[in-house]
Amino acid sequence: MGLCGSKPQPMPSHATTVKLKARRNPPSRDAKNAKQEFPQKGDKDKKKKKPQSITQDVQKKEGNKLSDTSDTSKDKISPQEAARLAAEKRFLQTNEKYNKSELGKKLAQERAKSHKTRLMEEAEKKHFEQERENMIYD
Repeated sequence: MGLCGSKPQPMPSHATTVKLKARRNPPSRDAKNAKQEFPQKGDKDKKKKKPQSITQDVQKKEGNKLSDTSDTSKDKISPQEAARLAAEKRFLQTNEKYNKSELGKKLAQERAKSHKTRLMEEAEKKHFEQERENMIYD
């Protein structure tokens, strides 16, 4: 089917057959002929490259220092290491600032506590309050 303005096309019959073309020459099994008929990629590259017969020997000589200053490129550290050192420095500065006062010391102790220790303290407080309420006075 097609558009209403399209031309009708004949439907292919079921009896149509496809003719196969016969090979003219059977393929040869010689290794020499196979290489000649189907050259590999490596063969093309070998033909194009020119042999390099000229070689130069490079001799390394130590240079003379013009100034007494040391080379700073030897002392450079990686960016990750520099960031780690800067973070440690900031952390120590803030700890020193907060630990000077009495309130700062208490705050540092609270920060040092883990989530588990906080939960354990709260549970102990609740248990202590329940025991106090259940206490029988004579």
